[in-house]
Amino acid sequence: MPKTHSDQILREIEKRKVVPIPRWHFILKSAVFWALALISVITGALSMVTAIYVFFDNDYIVDRAGIEKLFLQRPLVEVVVEAIPYAWLLALGLFILTAFYGFRHTRKGYRYPTLRVISVSLLLSALLCGILDSFDIGRYIHRYLIENVQGYGQLVHTNEVIWAQMEKGLLGGKVVRYSAHDTLVVIRDYQRRLWQVDISRAELHPGAQIITGRYLKITGLKTGPNSFNAATIRPWVKKNHRHILKIDRRGHVNGNPDSRKLTPANPPVRQQK
Repeated sequence: MPKTHSDQILREIEKRKVVPIPRWHFILKSAVFWALALISVITGALSMVTAIYVFFDNDYIVDRAGIEKLFLQRPLVEVVVEAIPYAWLLALGLFILTAFYGFRHTRKGYRYPTLRVISVSLLLSALLCGILDSFDIGRYIHRYLIENVQGYGQLVHTNEVIWAQMEKGLLGGKVVRYSAHDTLVVIRDYQRRLWQVDISRAELHPGAQIITGRYLKITGLKTGPNSFNAATIRPWVKKNHRHILKIDRRGHVNGNPDSRKLTPANPPVRQQK
């Protein structure tokens, strides 16, 4: 009796010792690729919101007081091109491609064209980015990286780099030590260097609060390897996010007893009108 096609298949299965793949294997594989696509969209949104913060945190965008001086030294195109956070844009591109790869390997992902999958992934990241930006997530991510990841400041041209030109009279950073009855404040810049800043003759701009943990922009004169004389003190926030400076009867800024007191007993710091 001649061998049928079915008999040949059965003999080949027995010969190769093929066993059926359990259904849970396919379910798990699909779930892994869906998770990869979802995580990539979320991380893409985080990259996008951080890139937006880094770009718009530059002073040439929000600080018109120094824009003319900046453009006298360098052309606008050069400043804008340098301020673009290329590293974050590259990370965004990689996460979008990863999301595409994960979705394409799901059960029905192969049916959709490449451009549509990438466009939808980018759109979802952009929508999530808008939600994250309303909570200022980009600022928290950037601040954490600038303070804890060595080399991040060189990888991304940020406002912290601009305000680390002490020879040009620009010092920015975080207040790490301050006493309300003292005229010295210790500032830590983005390179984690500590500076003793004399604020006895400084002019305090609206919204600036000298409180431990706050970020400030200080102009003045470098007087030593780690010392600085302040001329003006400004808050490190966008103008549209600035708080109104309120001085209570005890001289506390916004009701905070740890803030710089503006009282006759402590007259050196002048409030700008």
